[in-house]
Amino acid sequence: MSGDEMMTLKQRVNQQLSRRSSDFRDDENGSIIIFTLFLLILMLAIGGMAVDFMRFECERAVLQSTADRAVLAAADLDQDADQKQVVIDYFEKAGLSGAIVGEPNVEDLGGRRSVGVVANQEINTIFLKLLGIHKLSSNAASTAVDGVADIEVSLVVDLSGSMAEPASGTSDTKIVALRKAAAKLAENMLQADYAGRISLSLVPYSEHVNVGPSLFGALKVDQKHNFSYCVDFDDSDFDLTGLNLSKTYTQMQHYQWNSDYNYDTGQYRNTMTNTVCPRYSYEQVTPLTQDLAALKTQINKLQPRAGTAIYMGLKWGLALLDPSLQPVVSTLISSGKIDAQFQGRPDAYPVAGETIVTQKVIVLMTDGANSGSQRLNSWAYDSPSDRVHWANNNLWWFYSRELYYTDPRSWFTYDRYLSDPTNLNTAKINGITNGDYLMQGLCQKAKDKGGIIYAIAVEAGSHGDQEMAKCASSTSHYFNVNGGELENVFSAIARQITDLRLAL
Repeated sequence: MSGDEMMTLKQRVNQQLSRRSSDFRDDENGSIIIFTLFLLILMLAIGGMAVDFMRFECERAVLQSTADRAVLAAADLDQDADQKQVVIDYFEKAGLSGAIVGEPNVEDLGGRRSVGVVANQEINTIFLKLLGIHKLSSNAASTAVDGVADIEVSLVVDLSGSMAEPASGTSDTKIVALRKAAAKLAENMLQADYAGRISLSLVPYSEHVNVGPSLFGALKVDQKHNFSYCVDFDDSDFDLTGLNLSKTYTQMQHYQWNSDYNYDTGQYRNTMTNTVCPRYSYEQVTPLTQDLAALKTQINKLQPRAGTAIYMGLKWGLALLDPSLQPVVSTLISSGKIDAQFQGRPDAYPVAGETIVTQKVIVLMTDGANSGSQRLNSWAYDSPSDRVHWANNNLWWFYSRELYYTDPRSWFTYDRYLSDPTNLNTAKINGITNGDYLMQGLCQKAKDKGGIIYAIAVEAGSHGDQEMAKCASSTSHYFNVNGGELENVFSAIARQITDLRLAL
């Protein structure tokens, strides 16, 4: 083959190779297979990760469950075996020996015991190791407490007029059923063994809350009279679970706008038993006490009266649990009004991670829903003589006398004396009745701080039921009962507060 022919052959081969190479480069047949392989690998990786994470969550749940059961068994005051060994045995029987970090923590303080454990378990991965993750670490921590730690309880009870009605499930009226139930709760909480640990505050409420002269005198209040001791709040005051001790509060007017009509004579009577601010000593707040005898004496005197201000009762119940009131409590201890064992209370709210903490408990009871209230115009209550006049004269009685027994053309009208004839706390905010709005705001703030709210609706009607259910810490903390069930409910709450429980 000549040289020219060889050159021609090479050129043809090169051209052929170049053409085939170009064809191969431009050929798209089979490309979807490569993409599918990439997707398949990715799907296998994601599916494998899910398997590993499911295994991890299963192991974590077993670890946490074992920790919870172990500390509950060890913390029981009836447990005679070594508490640390009880926890270790639970882990060994669950096949988790070696998972405990350090040693179980046991605090035995006389009438109460706290047992805590921290555990860790590493799980070898199957698929995640393809991503360089060879182990997943599962952690668990649990603490149980048995016996009574420090507890602060506010018992907030409804004394509104409807409490005079017969109670279902019993031959008693609702107020009698309440007296029995409240006395039983006090007996269960204020046992001799719990001295210095449990403080119980009683907050009776109706249309307002009378805090009593001692608590009233320890606050900054623009005092106008000595007929009763109620403090009026602005709506903004309900933004706090406690009190602003630097603020000067307004004293509630002492007068009665509830009428007392004598149908036999056709005339109003000049009664002053249902003043807006409760006037009798047994209606006053009893703060932070462990004097069972005195408390039961007060409870057995409770009487129905006037309207319903659940939000006001709740405000004072929470204030008596709030650490902002410590200076006030200290003052009352100095004057002998509160037991010296409660110095430094109210304690701080619970902090996550603490083992033994002071429980903050509200027991809130009503047989209805928030109702309205009214106030006199300032011009009708701006002098000492005005205040004496209204402390001795029912507004409706005075209205009827002035209208009918003086000049028939009298300029007097009932509403003229009232600053809010549309009823305070029945106006609406964002579509919610103001009293309900203030109440629910307090409920949420208390729960956010770790407070526990037991809400008891006693034949309260659908609206009252709904508001109390929303206020409670959970569905298990809400009770919709009749009067005959109230004593059992209060007793159950007292037991639940002091029973063996998980604290962390």
